[in-house]
Amino acid sequence: MIKNSKITNPLERRRTQLGYSQQDMSKLLGITQSQYSRIEKGKTDVNKHIKKLSEIFSCEPNEVFQGKILREIDDDFLNNQTNSFQRIYHERKPGYVNLKIDGWFTKVQISKNYEMLIKELDQWRINENGIKWKYK
Repeated sequence: MIKNSKITNPLERRRTQLGYSQQDMSKLLGITQSQYSRIEKGKTDVNKHIKKLSEIFSCEPNEVFQGKILREIDDDFLNNQTNSFQRIYHERKPGYVNLKIDGWFTKVQISKNYEMLIKELDQWRINENGIKWKYK
């Protein structure tokens, strides 16, 4: 099962909180699974199903996509404690680094990661065979 705190789509999040599959939802709405999938992805108008969705989700029709569910999604985003600072060096791209940075970082964490990155860039060298190595 997908970790619920990573789901940012209100319909998908509500559905998974109830333990329903898309197939389950399509049966409850009296439509095909592919029709429900298009509703969940925002590719088709949901208005004719909004009342039934609010009954399934035990909320008011105007709260299917807003209100408490959006606050919950926003809280999960703001409270996500994981962060990742990845770097990849490649011998065919000397002097460059590929960065993948994701998550919440304090100013101190950003500064330390930046300092570490600059130090690493200065320590990597390419020998006569084009092989990258870290010297001491």
